[in-house]
This record gives sequence, structure tokens and C-alpha cells, in this order.
Amino acid sequence: MTDINKDVSIKIKLLREAKGYSQSYMAQKLRITQQAYSAMENTPENMSLKRLHDLADLLQVEIVTLLGLEHKDAQHNFNQQGGNEKNGMNIYKTSLKDDLYKRLIEQLTEEIVFLKSQL
Repeated sequence: MTDINKDVSIKIKLLREAKGYSQSYMAQKLRITQQAYSAMENTPENMSLKRLHDLADLLQVEIVTLLGLEHKDAQHNFNQQGGNEKNGMNIYKTSLKDDLYKRLIEQLTEEIVFLKSQL
């Protein structure tokens, strides 16, 4: 697996886990088997554009986010300003995780409010 495909695979998994979605849930929503979803997540280079679009919709992100195109622009700008590539990658990964955790906290907070209203 190339670095790009590995990055896509990691992003899909991080986004899925941040939303609390299992592979089985994702497979059900995409109308495929869990095994097919697992293969798709682990080998994104075999994914069709339509499937990538469906996956991005389900994870509520843009396709460019899954493909890392935003990252390439940010990394290029970082490097042009004298940044270190290794540090840039760490900053990007930390930023992505922070964003995912913030979204997860927002979703859980909304769920708590809803559950309290049901009492």
C-alpha cells in the first residue's frame, strides 16, 4: 500500500471511529457486507469514485478530506514557510484528531441533551 492509500485508510478509520460507527454499521448503510467494507477500508485504492462519494457522505466529510488534498496544500504552505515536513505531518495528524474529538464531543453532548429530555 502506498503512503497516500495508507493515509486514506487511516483517515477513514479515524473518522468512522470518531463517530462511533462500527464496520458492520458502515457496511449496512453502504449496503455491502462487513467483509467488503473491511477490504474497502484497508485497500482504498480499489474503491470506486461513487463508493468514495457515498463513504464521504456517510462520514459527513468532503471527498478531498478523505483523499488528503487539503493536507497537501497545508503541508506545501507549511514547508514553503520553512517548516519541517516531519513536524508538519505531526501537526496535521494532531489537528485531524483534535477536530474529530471535538465533533465526537459535540455529538455526545447533543445525545446527552436528548436523553435528558426523555426523562
